[in-house]
Amino acid sequence: MTKKEQKNIITKHVIDAVQKNFNVVEDFNDEEGRGYFTFAIEHEGVEFRFDMSRNDFSIISYKIKGEKGHQEALELEQELDEFIANEIVIVSIKEGII
Repeated sequence: MTKKEQKNIITKHVIDAVQKNFNVVEDFNDEEGRGYFTFAIEHEGVEFRFDMSRNDFSIISYKIKGEKGHQEALELEQELDEFIANEIVIVSIKEGII
């Protein structure tokens, strides 16, 4: 299996897992080809937007320090990072990537 095939398997698994475990209200898209997937999650009635790197699957929130909801966005960002890291391990073991 090539590195590109491995990355595609992991990417698909991560996106599916996030969609199943979080209230995704705007699906993952990369229309601008920036190397990031943009998506939104609704949490306690508030929509939070994030970017997820295609390279390392890291999460970046759109909320700016001092902006209402910034702390909640940081907490969700951390939760997503930890969740995704676990999912990468799960799919990598399952698919024989590691």
